[in-house]
Amino acid sequence: MSTQLSQIAKKAKLDRTVRFTSLAHLLTPEFLTETWGMMNRRAASGIDGESTEQFESELKQRVEEICTQLRAGAYRAPPVRRVEIPKGPGKTGTRPLGIPTVADRLLQRAVARIIEAVFEADFLDCSYGFRPGRNPHHALQALRLQIVSKKVNHVFEADIRSYFTRISHQSIAGTFCAVQSGAGRGENSAVALWAFCGRRTAQART
Repeated sequence: MSTQLSQIAKKAKLDRTVRFTSLAHLLTPEFLTETWGMMNRRAASGIDGESTEQFESELKQRVEEICTQLRAGAYRAPPVRRVEIPKGPGKTGTRPLGIPTVADRLLQRAVARIIEAVFEADFLDCSYGFRPGRNPHHALQALRLQIVSKKVNHVFEADIRSYFTRISHQSIAGTFCAVQSGAGRGENSAVALWAFCGRRTAQART
């Protein structure tokens, strides 16, 4: 984690009521380049067909272009290529997967790093899903510790069927933006709105 993100995370943890009203300035060419080094270079291409190799060959120029568009308020997320993938062993059917362009994926990851630094302090220690530095194996280890060291009579497992397909994305966006603009973690900023709103989906092209 960069020094600036570490400072933000520390401040968020020390003061649960603090508001962060200026975060977009963190999206610099240097920050995007640093984020690029953390990304999966084998990911599939988005709707524009550009590969990670092609993007990386012009990395300096491309991150400069993205930052210029952000500063001018001209950045628009391109359509997302949608594909259907198998649900996995023991399950029938498929689930939709959205594949952004390489440039948009980079910006999404950079924004996610900033949002994680702000909101990570608000999660309970027993939460493991989609959090940095945590995975299902850690959740199983914690569960095992509880079962072995404490008196446990029942273990319940629950799941929401087709959660990401059925959930209202408008409600999520509204809730997030309300938190951002209220007495929570930050203002109703362009960074927050970009992360959750205005996404378009394109049909799969193989």
